[in-house]
Amino acid sequence: MFIWNTLIRGYAKSSNPSKAISFYYYMVQCGVLPDNFTYPFVLIGCARIQEVKFGERFHCEVLKNGFLSDVFVVNGVVQVYVSCGCFEFGCKVFDESSVRDIVTWNVMIGGYCSKGFYEKAFECFENMRKGDGIEPDDVTMISLVSACAKMGNLEQGRVIHSYAKEFGLEKHLKVGNAVLDMYCKCGDLEASQHLFDTMHERDVFTWTSLISGMVISGYFRESLVLFGRMQCENIRPDEVTLVSVLSACAQLGALEQGKYVHLLMDRYEVNRDVVLETALVDMYAKCGSIEFALQVFHGMRVKNVFTWNTIIGGLAMHGHGKHVMRLFEQMKCERILPDGVTFIGLLCACSHTRLVSEGLELFRAMKEDYHIEPRMEHYGCIVDLLCRAKLVSDALAFIENMPFQANSVMWANLHGACSISGNFELAQKVGQRVIELEPDSCGRYVQLSNFYAGIHQWNEAQSIRKEMKSKGIEKAPGCSWIEMNGIVHQFIAGDRSHIETEKIYMMIEEMCQRVKLAGIHVSRTTQVMFDIEEEEKEHSLFLHSEKLAIAFGLINTSPGSPIQIVKNLRVCNDCHSFIKIISKAFNRTIVARDRSRFHHFREGSCSCRDFW
Repeated sequence: MFIWNTLIRGYAKSSNPSKAISFYYYMVQCGVLPDNFTYPFVLIGCARIQEVKFGERFHCEVLKNGFLSDVFVVNGVVQVYVSCGCFEFGCKVFDESSVRDIVTWNVMIGGYCSKGFYEKAFECFENMRKGDGIEPDDVTMISLVSACAKMGNLEQGRVIHSYAKEFGLEKHLKVGNAVLDMYCKCGDLEASQHLFDTMHERDVFTWTSLISGMVISGYFRESLVLFGRMQCENIRPDEVTLVSVLSACAQLGALEQGKYVHLLMDRYEVNRDVVLETALVDMYAKCGSIEFALQVFHGMRVKNVFTWNTIIGGLAMHGHGKHVMRLFEQMKCERILPDGVTFIGLLCACSHTRLVSEGLELFRAMKEDYHIEPRMEHYGCIVDLLCRAKLVSDALAFIENMPFQANSVMWANLHGACSISGNFELAQKVGQRVIELEPDSCGRYVQLSNFYAGIHQWNEAQSIRKEMKSKGIEKAPGCSWIEMNGIVHQFIAGDRSHIETEKIYMMIEEMCQRVKLAGIHVSRTTQVMFDIEEEEKEHSLFLHSEKLAIAFGLINTSPGSPIQIVKNLRVCNDCHSFIKIISKAFNRTIVARDRSRFHHFREGSCSCRDFW
């Protein structure tokens, strides 16, 4: 009997649990009768393959043989029903059972959590404590904390954390990891950082949870610093860790660190699944190295629609519209069905490269050929496409004929197109409409104020600024990043906090002198929305964050080598014109990624052809 039970248990926990059931019937055929140790093992096999019919059959045998007084057998029967989603039967067995232990309760709590019945799980937990007086164990805590993470319920998560402390379970590594993960997913990074610092033991999951939490919350630089600490402590990252790190690199444009992660993938022989390789494609594309992105993409053995969307979106950001169209044809040949995100990338590519007719045809095909119902984002792409092509009347007609009301982004695009086209009367009306739709957005006030400043209506510009100030709305500061020797340096407009500030401002002076000698650039002082002297406006423009980042790059790189920066906002007209001349004056290739797209400055011109 012992040998049969050992084999059935082994198969029940193996990669092929159905063999446990086969062995059970073989055992019966051989004349060996099952005992109370056999059924828990064979029931585990039924639960793992989620075969409720087998579970019902064994439940009947258990009843006939009188084993339902054995708590281990009861646990197995409840597990089968709960795992197969038959909560009604599972609850009936649970409620009618005269024997229950912590495992029985954990099966019910875990089952409710796995099926998304979180409130039922918490109710079950309270009944366990108050009804049976059973204290929770680490399995209970992990199930409940994970439920809080999935719900995003920080308040409930703190309550469960307090229970873990009360019962001395917080020191269990898996419980600590679950609590840390919950705080990260619920957005309380301060609590997660404190817990991380106080943990006596940490594994790769601990580090990965905090790194991922930082990335999700937008603390990209901090996540890379933490990853560096992880390396120093010789904790080997897995594919989940590296996906988060690559995401941080992508957001910051940290190409050197992204390449280092690529090397680690080979050094540690990390499982290169489609998710990790897609993250690698995304990193290279967003870090300005579209050639490497394409190289990784074409070398992938397995690609899914997310992979295709990533490379299409990356090429769109770089303004390679024709290449995107060719890639879309290849995607169709490989029978990969596009989704809504695919068409956002395709339409953005058309928008950035003036492919108006192609964009309109894709919008038609999306609805009629692929039966994908356009969302607000797709309509927004068409408005952006028409506005960038200065087809103001077409854009307005498109907005008015949409099946739902346009959002503030569409009206803001139309406002920009009206300003550029000289349709000032419509621009004023649209600008006010934008603020009505998004009264708390600093960007909308700044856009309208800049418009008034651009046509020298200073009173209106100041009025908008006063309205913005009275509502307590502050302008989002321009922020630029540049990576140097694996360290990401951050600059804001007028920044004087950097250790090399004196050298940076000396380089700014040299840059301005070279630009003046070129005699081409005229400062676009309409970018400054205050009614101040032109000379003071010009000085203000020279302190924009992207110019400071480029100055730092010129100081710290060898002559002729490329410079790459990332900016959180759209690059202004003045900086765009300025950087074009700098690229020629210093004989440098300057790659700048702003909120809208990539700009590759070479020999006094930009890859966007002044169309962004």
